[in-house]
Amino acid sequence: MNQQRRTLLKLLTLAVAAPTTALALVVPIKFAATPFQLGVASGSPTADGFVLWTRLSAPELNAVPAVRVLWQVFDLDKPNQILAHGEYAALAELAHSVHVEVDGLAADRWYGYQFQVAGYESDQGRTRTLPSRTATPTRLRFAYASCQGWESGFYAAYRHMLGERLDLIVFVGDYIYEGPPSKKPDAVRTHSLRSVRNLADYRARYALYKSDPDLQRIHAHCPWLVTWDDHEVQNNYAGSFSMYETKAFNKRRAAAYQAYYEHMPLRTSTLRAGLRGLKDGAELRIYDRVDFGTLAAFHVLDDRQYRDAPLCPNDPKPGVAAVCMAPEASRSILGEKQEAWLGQSFLRSVKQGVRWNVIVQQTRFTPANYRYGPGRKMSIDNWDGYPQARQRLLDSMQRSRLRNPVIVGGDIHQNWVARVHHDPYDVKSPLLASEFCGTSISSTSSRTQAQANRLMATNPHCLLDNPVKRGYGVVEITPAKMLVKLRVLDNALDVDSGVATLAQFEVADGKFVGRAEAAE
Repeated sequence: MNQQRRTLLKLLTLAVAAPTTALALVVPIKFAATPFQLGVASGSPTADGFVLWTRLSAPELNAVPAVRVLWQVFDLDKPNQILAHGEYAALAELAHSVHVEVDGLAADRWYGYQFQVAGYESDQGRTRTLPSRTATPTRLRFAYASCQGWESGFYAAYRHMLGERLDLIVFVGDYIYEGPPSKKPDAVRTHSLRSVRNLADYRARYALYKSDPDLQRIHAHCPWLVTWDDHEVQNNYAGSFSMYETKAFNKRRAAAYQAYYEHMPLRTSTLRAGLRGLKDGAELRIYDRVDFGTLAAFHVLDDRQYRDAPLCPNDPKPGVAAVCMAPEASRSILGEKQEAWLGQSFLRSVKQGVRWNVIVQQTRFTPANYRYGPGRKMSIDNWDGYPQARQRLLDSMQRSRLRNPVIVGGDIHQNWVARVHHDPYDVKSPLLASEFCGTSISSTSSRTQAQANRLMATNPHCLLDNPVKRGYGVVEITPAKMLVKLRVLDNALDVDSGVATLAQFEVADGKFVGRAEAAE
């Protein structure tokens, strides 16, 4: 191990194991303007705390090893009443990002927070703790979102989210897009960043996206639960496989994972397992479970990092295969370890009496190739390409007698609503779950509504497929039912776009998804 690598790992270990110890590296600094250019955020909530995030951004930070950042948590109703405070060393090796883990707070309560550095104050944020694990809350309201291509549209969806009375936001992937500047004439805004290749490129891309004021406001509004998809690294990658045959892909993937950690409100435990990975591509653990009392559990999955490579990588139409049935039953989209963890998480929900189980993952779960059957005429980039892994998850769901499983996804830039059967290719088989796969915040779909209608006609488990409208989903959970509103923009190319409800669906306790009252 060379000296540079030893120094890097030493500093990262300091940051992960004892962030306050790293304060010894702090040097005095003055800024010409506020260094809080990228906003503030919170996430990873528990019953007694949460993670507070920011990243300092200013030219004066060049060659500065560490900066002292002050933080405080206060009573939203009494802003002068400070409930927790401290200091944090923002290290250059982690892009001067801040991940403060606050604990010891009261459960099921909203709080305010703010950062300060060298005389500058950040915007104030608001966040919340969750109900205790044994509590019996009567309501949970969250939004799910994905796919926020910078050039494809504005983030008006986030402006409307501010009025949705949300407890949480669940982001299911494609926070950034890694490609070169768009050459499309309908790009609503452009950038001059090259296609990402290294850590500096990923950092610059996140900084671009986080400069959007609507995204900053919604991050400061409530806590986020996050997972990634492919574009946080590279389009359609699978584990250590690059369909573009990128050289030294593991090194690039490690850089992408580090940048993801640097820009998300994640706990340092997600990074601890990945210290080696920041150099050679080892694990950055992001799959997790979040409990909202006994009302709901979020099983947050990672179906990118551990998946087996596709069987048809050289198909002339990337991502689409004519016949790709996997010969090995062990092929996985989650990996053996995560599959086992998920099975235990299901059993834990049953033991704790959790009423609603939200399975948060990246893409469409139910098939879109029902008429052809498994392994034929399918996308190799979603669960259709891993039929055995999908069946194992369904078997685990059925075996554990999991109560009210609801699968949430993104990736496909379409609103897709479906019933989930034990045999995905037989709608006469037992129903096990409901699925809501979201449209994008701004990224476009190449499919027309006429094509989507034809697809629905040959996939009888599908209740809705709309590839035209951009937006997000709002989910309200009570003990008796789950109500899902598909909120869509009038025009994602208009920064001031209005919003409407495309459709509403209801899942009653012990039942499966069906249409609710008429949309607005």
